[in-house]
Amino acid sequence: MAISIKEKVAVACCCALIAAVLLLAAALVALCLVVLRPRPPRVVAAAVDTRLSAFRVLPPELNLTLAVHVTVHNPSLAPLRYGEVVTAVTYHGAAVGQAAAPAGRVPARSTRTVGVPVGVDAARIIVDSHYVVDAVATGTLPFETATAVAGKAAAALLRPFKVSADLMVECSVTVYPFKRQSSSRCTTSLRVL
Repeated sequence: MAISIKEKVAVACCCALIAAVLLLAAALVALCLVVLRPRPPRVVAAAVDTRLSAFRVLPPELNLTLAVHVTVHNPSLAPLRYGEVVTAVTYHGAAVGQAAAPAGRVPARSTRTVGVPVGVDAARIIVDSHYVVDAVATGTLPFETATAVAGKAAAALLRPFKVSADLMVECSVTVYPFKRQSSSRCTTSLRVL
């Protein structure tokens, strides 16, 4: 049985249509994997804000607040959702303060600063044996802060392609109470999961 020219044209058109659909699907998958896939966040800056509202050696008085501000840039087309932002403060290895900020999100292709102020427990510092030496002899109060943020980005169409990241910002903060100044040095580690 002979195939007519109309049937040959119909078969050729169907094959061409199927090939075009497959090429379009392949281009769409490539676009999703290259352009739309979530990318890990970048830490743009980390800054420590100190507020010393009261200080006396005798009788001992200290009112100090530390805040680590972490600026996170989300280069993805998907929003970055992050969990609770926890900041802990230590003085010579002893915990003297901790605070947490609620979870939130960094919109797609934007930058957001996250952080929370931590009130330092003055009673724990004043009774520490290092306090008098630090405050009187050296004129400095050394603190260590650790801020932890965990986040996840996933595009709506690409749920299997999620990017999870854990961010840790550790800062050495030196407060000069007599001058009412401070200095800090921070290191940031970002672990992409």
